[in-house]
Amino acid sequence: MRKTSVSAMMAAALLLYLTGCSATTLAAFQGPSNYAKSPVFDSKPMWRTAVLPPSSTLPSLTQTQGLYDYAGMALLRSGRFTVVDRSAVDQILREQEFSYSGVADQATAVQLGRLLGAEAVMMINVTSVAHDSFWSDNPSQRDAELHVKIISVETSEILYTAVGQGSDFDGAEGALRSALEVALMGINR
Repeated sequence: MRKTSVSAMMAAALLLYLTGCSATTLAAFQGPSNYAKSPVFDSKPMWRTAVLPPSSTLPSLTQTQGLYDYAGMALLRSGRFTVVDRSAVDQILREQEFSYSGVADQATAVQLGRLLGAEAVMMINVTSVAHDSFWSDNPSQRDAELHVKIISVETSEILYTAVGQGSDFDGAEGALRSALEVALMGINR
């Protein structure tokens, strides 16, 4: 029986070699590699983080408050973050006269993080939300893509960056949540 399994594995390896599959191709099936992590990120077991309101240049996307709330919860679930209360973030944004359309500038995000007593800030940039025409029978279907950065307040170094893509049949909010979950998959790897 052992001889049969060894023969089967050798046959599979030969088949992959002959069809042009390489280790790089096979690695794509091991999960998303749409993220990058600084070695500094893993040097601390827990980061006190301020989640900033999502930004977007999409004119059709005006409501990202649900994503803003969900991002803090997703960070807490990872076990690697404590999250600055959203009301404190909102108050600093009002005091500093920033809009709720998001903080697009990394240096400004770091400055806000310092004012909040955070060790890191999380920035989310929504890059696309669209209906896939394949699902013409379901007008609520949406695909979304976003970019997440977690930045050290002390050094302005990017600790974690990722792109997430998601889809949902109940609208943009579900697609954005799904995209955020995908983007955060690399945090605990």
